Amino acid sequence: MKRLGYDCRVSDLLVVGATNAFCEQFMTYVSIDANAEHMLRELHGKYKLGIVSNFAIPECVTKLLERHGLAGFFDVVVVSGAVNKRKPSVEIFKHALGHLGVKPEEVVFVGDTVDADIQGPKAVGMRTIYIERRPQENVETACPDQTIKNLNELPKAMEKC
Repeated sequence: MKRLGYDCRVSDLLVVGATNAFCEQFMTYVSIDANAEHMLRELHGKYKLGIVSNFAIPECVTKLLERHGLAGFFDVVVVSGAVNKRKPSVEIFKHALGHLGVKPEEVVFVGDTVDADIQGPKAVGMRTIYIERRPQENVETACPDQTIKNLNELPKAMEKC
């Protein structure tokens, strides 16, 4: 805002209102995987669970998780807008590892974007599971440890990692 000539703080009502309006509108376009809640229930308690998300507005991610009843499943939620790093940067993954108190080799990162969700975690030393939702380039060169077509396949894929 300052670059555009506005003297606003993040806490100003105008900024908060605009951010909330954007978030509310954005959430109308977000759909949660049909198997997400079932998988989270199955994995919760067996593993530490976290989210690493590339999104500018951390509060929006929190609202989405709450709206869909998923917030209680995660031990950590790291949003790029809060830590000023985006996937595939190793720093955002290290931030999540630090909050979980785990080593990279103890982690299986699950995602559906080759560059952000496979190459990024692999650069830190994590194992990866790629969810093939749509065709993407460089899947073979990214070398995910496992590839699945939908979340129902996740528990078996995790056993193999």
